[in-house]
Amino acid sequence: MTKGKEQIRRKVDFLIGFAVEQASAWPENPFIKEYIGLAFDFAKKVNYRIPSEIHRKVCKNCFCLRTADNTMTRTERRKVNKVYQKYIKIHCLNCEYIKKLKINK
Repeated sequence: MTKGKEQIRRKVDFLIGFAVEQASAWPENPFIKEYIGLAFDFAKKVNYRIPSEIHRKVCKNCFCLRTADNTMTRTERRKVNKVYQKYIKIHCLNCEYIKKLKINK
């Protein structure tokens, strides 16, 4: 990894970690979305791929942290090419965005 990309990775990890700490201490903090949005903007500048465990914690539409209060999850089956596949649908209750994750067998 180059020096600039390493610095950006540290900034992204710090900002997201700080946002998670602030959300646990003060969930109504209005700056949490800004911290996460800033981290995602930094990552885009140097084409840094944010780890999937962090991506699953964040709504990509409104940059809010997914908690039990603001998300709804359900499992769904879909028929694709005559084969049923399972998906998890995650609904963000703040912006009504739906994220679908395929379940691998």
